Amino acid sequence: MKYMRLIEAHLRRMAATGTDVYGPRSTQMWMSVLDTRTGLPPSGPHTPKRVYRLIGAPQGSTLYWDQPMVVAAHELSRMTGQSEYAQFAERYLGSFLENCIAENGIFRWGNHAYYDAVTDAVVEFHQGYHELRPITPAWELFWQQDRRLCERYVRTLLIRHVYDPDTGGFNRHDDGKKGDAFIEAGGILVETAAWLHAKTHDPEMLETALKIAQYSYGHRGEKTGLIINQPDYLRWDSEVCTTEIGVWAQSLLRAADYTGHEAFAAMAHAAVSAYLKYGYDEAEKRYYGQILVSDGTPQTPPEKGYWPGRYADPWSAEQWPTHDYPMALAEACVNLHRRTKEAVFAEAIHRLAEQVFHKNAAQRREGGYAENYGRCIHFLAHAGRVLDDSRLLDQAQMLAQEAVEALRDGNMFQGLPGTHLYESVDGVGFLFLALLYLENADRMDLRGFGF
Repeated sequence: MKYMRLIEAHLRRMAATGTDVYGPRSTQMWMSVLDTRTGLPPSGPHTPKRVYRLIGAPQGSTLYWDQPMVVAAHELSRMTGQSEYAQFAERYLGSFLENCIAENGIFRWGNHAYYDAVTDAVVEFHQGYHELRPITPAWELFWQQDRRLCERYVRTLLIRHVYDPDTGGFNRHDDGKKGDAFIEAGGILVETAAWLHAKTHDPEMLETALKIAQYSYGHRGEKTGLIINQPDYLRWDSEVCTTEIGVWAQSLLRAADYTGHEAFAAMAHAAVSAYLKYGYDEAEKRYYGQILVSDGTPQTPPEKGYWPGRYADPWSAEQWPTHDYPMALAEACVNLHRRTKEAVFAEAIHRLAEQVFHKNAAQRREGGYAENYGRCIHFLAHAGRVLDDSRLLDQAQMLAQEAVEALRDGNMFQGLPGTHLYESVDGVGFLFLALLYLENADRMDLRGFGF
């Protein structure tokens, strides 16, 4: 169990030196940026490279982006029988719930808020909007920590994000108005409502989940069946479909599992099938980044930005979060094949595996983020097991070894080679979950979190 030992060393170092002991009041929250050589936050000002605005939580803590690591800590305790890692994570969750909840029950986290460890206050920007994307929270952990607070939060966020309860019209922000209905954000709302339905058996939660899903599904091309990335606000993504459809499909498949309602799975199946039909470049052996919903033609943006380029990129080092999620699309194909055994999904899996392992080999070796490695390793291992393909499993193992060699720095893991920095937003937690999956696939329990 070589990977577990490495993960244990990293978490022990975090527990020893990486929590909030700054400002007038100490908490049990984890610092978002640590120097891997000292285990302490870097001295002097630091701006995370990968993300925009203040998502990286400089001199602070960001539980939203720490969730993969929190889940990994729980899994490590379950697999090793040593409770210290789960307890470390539980102290973090408890401290967050004490310090980062608004009066109305909304958690003050995500893409527009974080906890500043020096000032002992929540920092909010861009009007402090509540926004969850592209990660669905590990709801089970919060439910176990405090069921009342968790349920109140979920019900409140659904009310605040759904501006039209009759149609399921939603906004990525919680201002109650028509705005950016990003399909990734919609999927997270669907999955969240479906999860709460499974817990409470409240029929309103199932109805809400179905309406939000159908709102996005209703905005699809009549000819192509492709779903618009964002239908409510005129901008670049109001006419195209991207691999963000994979995030949405994954959420809908989990909603189907939570509720037993196959309408969710049927929408995911149709959406992914449409993308696969139009999205592959046979000559380049790559999937496109943007496809015009009206007729399925690929689009090339005039410049780089927070949107996909001509091709989806599983090893992108551009600004995050983006609207390009090829590995979520890949995982959706694996799960759809597991459900249906349809050849179209097996074909897509092999095409995506080729792009992950061979097409971008030089790019990743120049500087692959931990999250990229984690998502790609998990996909290859997952696909190898579902398809009973040893070649894919071998590729997962080779990528895992490459990731360890590139990112392990002393007793810790850095998020990007050569930086000597562990940053929450770089996704080391994703890498740890993938490594644990390689060693213990039959024992994984992600507690509501999903790739």
